Amino acid sequence: METSERFAINEWLSEYPEDKTYDEIIDLIYEEDESIVPWEPVENYSAARLVQIISDTKTHFEFVTKPTTEEAKP
Repeated sequence: METSERFAINEWLSEYPEDKTYDEIIDLIYEEDESIVPWEPVENYSAARLVQIISDTKTHFEFVTKPTTEEAKP
């Protein structure tokens, strides 16, 4: 799992199968699998909304950790 994926999953889920990939965890959320436990603030969100929040968090993490042009210069 990429760092951005792990960050997003951990930001919104208190429990999930750690041996699964990001995509497998997303599928388990849609299936409402009992191995997936969202953090309390989002526990009543629909699966689709929770997946969107996780995806948005992953995208934002990638954006803010991407080196700027100035940082990339030696």
